[in-house]
Amino acid sequence: MFKEKQKLIPIPIVISITVTIILFVIITLLSFAPIRLSGSFGTVGVDKAYHFVAYFCLALPLPILCPRLTIWVVLGIMTYGGLIELVQYLFSREPSWGDFIANGIGVIVGATIARQMGLWICWLGEPKSVNNEPMNDA
Repeated sequence: MFKEKQKLIPIPIVISITVTIILFVIITLLSFAPIRLSGSFGTVGVDKAYHFVAYFCLALPLPILCPRLTIWVVLGIMTYGGLIELVQYLFSREPSWGDFIANGIGVIVGATIARQMGLWICWLGEPKSVNNEPMNDA
């Protein structure tokens, strides 16, 4: 009998998924907690800045290591943010289009930056020619 060699998931991917899950849980808990915020951050409310930062951070880990998943990460997190806003009224919170827009902007900016970082990391890992010169077909 042949023993099949199990494919192990690389450690950086496991860390990326773990960080995403932890952020997902924290954001979910904070989204349903009865918190009152006051004050402003320039013309944008502090609440919107918190939404931007939270969803920016949530969108970072996966596209850095898997840039090809960026569109799916954006769509998934945007859907998650929309669903959170829809069910907040069940937890004595008020849904807001402003929160949804701040979430979306945070996701798009975070995923775009992460994707570019991921592509850069992949580019650095590509094998180069011995002389560090482009290989020409003669």
